Amino acid sequence: MPRSGRRWPERRRTRAPAAAALVGAVLVGCVAAPQRGERGAHNRRPAGRDDASPVASVALAAAVRSGVVSATGGWRLYGAGGGEVLVRGGAGESWRIERRGAQLRAVRADGVPTPFRDGTLTVRAVDLGALVTWQGRRYRGELALTATDSGVRAVNRVPVESYLRGVVPLEIGSRTAPAEQAAVEAQAVAARSYTYARLGERAARGYDLVAGVGDQVYGGADAERPASDAAVAATRGLVITYGGRVMSAPYHSTCGGSTADVDDVWYWRPPQPYLRRVSDRVPGTPDRFYCDGSPTFAWTRTYTGASLAASLDRYLRAYAAVPSGGPGAARVVSAQGTTPFGRVTALRIDTDRGTYEVRGDDIRRVLRAAGGEILPSTYFTLESVVGRDGRLRELTVRGGGNGHGVGMCQWGALGRARAGQDFRTILRAYYPGTAVAPVD
Repeated sequence: MPRSGRRWPERRRTRAPAAAALVGAVLVGCVAAPQRGERGAHNRRPAGRDDASPVASVALAAAVRSGVVSATGGWRLYGAGGGEVLVRGGAGESWRIERRGAQLRAVRADGVPTPFRDGTLTVRAVDLGALVTWQGRRYRGELALTATDSGVRAVNRVPVESYLRGVVPLEIGSRTAPAEQAAVEAQAVAARSYTYARLGERAARGYDLVAGVGDQVYGGADAERPASDAAVAATRGLVITYGGRVMSAPYHSTCGGSTADVDDVWYWRPPQPYLRRVSDRVPGTPDRFYCDGSPTFAWTRTYTGASLAASLDRYLRAYAAVPSGGPGAARVVSAQGTTPFGRVTALRIDTDRGTYEVRGDDIRRVLRAAGGEILPSTYFTLESVVGRDGRLRELTVRGGGNGHGVGMCQWGALGRARAGQDFRTILRAYYPGTAVAPVD
């Protein structure tokens, strides 16, 4: 699911551009304005595509040493521009893609290679209904392979509606209960909105989205499930709009009782009327919430002095000015501000070497567990045990929810669906003032 705080730019458009006009770029954590009007090979519709929606470019691997390509039927590997056929492959026939500097080649299982070639190589299935594969996983559309400074980049160029079939079940889970279908449909619309807001961002880095939590988790055709396919089909072409513009729709696992104002979590963002705090309380109940069925509705994490010191030493310098010798041992960790619901907006860390402040969603990335897992949410309280030397001996964090807290609460959507709400009602609840409308 989308989690990176600096990934929610509004796109100033009311209609989705044609696939031939989608160019531009965005880096994870940074926003670049979309460019329009350029036509190139990456805008072409993949051969054998099974829907007519615009094409999204999804990075499956950004920098790997090599990778294996194949298809479930006949396939071709084309050189840059699509004019030269380098490989005529049969069903299940695998070739390894290798890099030499700025060039790529393919090597058959018996060691027979193609020549090295500059530019982007393209893998396309040529048999009706066949799917291309990358590292053994099946994908609709085609594969674009490029040599970069750090390795091989593999991008799946896939129609948006086909892409969503590989996103929705991984983002909200494989849901089969009829009572939950409205939540799956809400997820499909939110994911489609997020996708359309990113189309046209590929010029600088070569793709629109990454196939992971930096954007949306995507598993290709292997992830598809009947219930989520039905949700994608039932909401085909529908997106969330505000003021006539497609909005980037952030969502998260569990709000813990209330979603968050966007500027409380991503403090560099201005307030947005459709990304504001929404209560998830079930009307007429004192202590029931639509998302209280989530396994992370409430949680506890405890740090020893040593584990906290290790986390601060490893992660704090990315968010605060840490001296060359390290941040030092923590003495006091305290919340410096909270929202009306209780989310921590700023965390102060006093050590024997200085004082540091971390804000918003950055807090989750500093207070990591020993295995590197970020803190589930910023909705928490702190309990400290201080040793005789004045240093923290133990820090217990008791919190609720999972994720950044902005936009749709996925577990809340499930609770609302079970209560009889349809997908439009669910989306209006979590994105106030918005409308669901056709993208075209």
